Amino acid sequence: MNIAKACPKTIALSGTAISSRPKEFFNTLNLMRPSQFNSFWDFAQRYCDPYNDGFGWNFDGASNTKELNERTRDLCIRRLKSEVLPELPPKTRTFFPIELDKKERSPYDFAQEEWDRRIDSYYLNGQSLPKGTMLTMLNDLRHICGQIKVDYAADWIKQYREQTGKPIVVFTHHRDVLKRLASKVNARVISGATDSKERQELVDDFQAGKIGVLVCNTMAAKEGITLTKADTVLFIEREWTPTDEEQAEDRVYRIGQESQHVHAVYLSCVGTIDEHFDRVVEEKRKVVKAVLDGGNVQQRKGLVNQLVKKLKEERGWRFK
Repeated sequence: MNIAKACPKTIALSGTAISSRPKEFFNTLNLMRPSQFNSFWDFAQRYCDPYNDGFGWNFDGASNTKELNERTRDLCIRRLKSEVLPELPPKTRTFFPIELDKKERSPYDFAQEEWDRRIDSYYLNGQSLPKGTMLTMLNDLRHICGQIKVDYAADWIKQYREQTGKPIVVFTHHRDVLKRLASKVNARVISGATDSKERQELVDDFQAGKIGVLVCNTMAAKEGITLTKADTVLFIEREWTPTDEEQAEDRVYRIGQESQHVHAVYLSCVGTIDEHFDRVVEEKRKVVKAVLDGGNVQQRKGLVNQLVKKLKEERGWRFK
């Protein structure tokens, strides 16, 4: 911001102007049009669906997104990949439901019941939930679903390879999920522990057709690499931010992709936190699209708050 103030002209360039919520847009707008966007408080009150969560003001929501899009049209040039690279094939996002039997889902049900008891104990003792409790719970349940899905993912990958003969890129979030899956399908791995030299060698080998299955940590491999030898990506675990997933999808959806179609497949355990993630992350994707590309969208809170609300209704939690 200080550098921009000293420059006669400024151009802001970003492939991800907003990752999930309007508040992330303010600094850029303040840099470009300080006279129009000079107060974060005013901006947040108008466009971030604010509310007091007991600890202070929460600005993780979205409101008046159509108006915000209209106000920023004269200073933003938005170019979609489909517009600048019309030769790319269409991309389809698919959610593949997994029906779990009683034995398979028992670790998840046990964990959910333990969280229910812990949450209810605070209510019965007249105490407020410690800050971060719900986020910890959501991460725990997401992790357990990822562990449960490893065997299903391994079968899905093996069938895909047998039926198509094509290589595939798989994304996970947790390290133990990545390692277990990689061992089951004889895959190579890109994780946060992979150094830059080995990472490039793996990418080169994959592009040369020497690797059939590449399992990646989403956050470690969502940027800076090209994996267009594959036309399908499989997600075992969801991320908090839709743009993180889109960037991971786009490792195969870029210049050099020769397939007629690109597929992003998400495995989802029926009757678990997975289903809530699927709905809420897709809603966040609509928020980003509404602000940057126009269109109406209902007012929404942050991702965690939406997930908690859905679980609260489902589990009958009594805390406020």
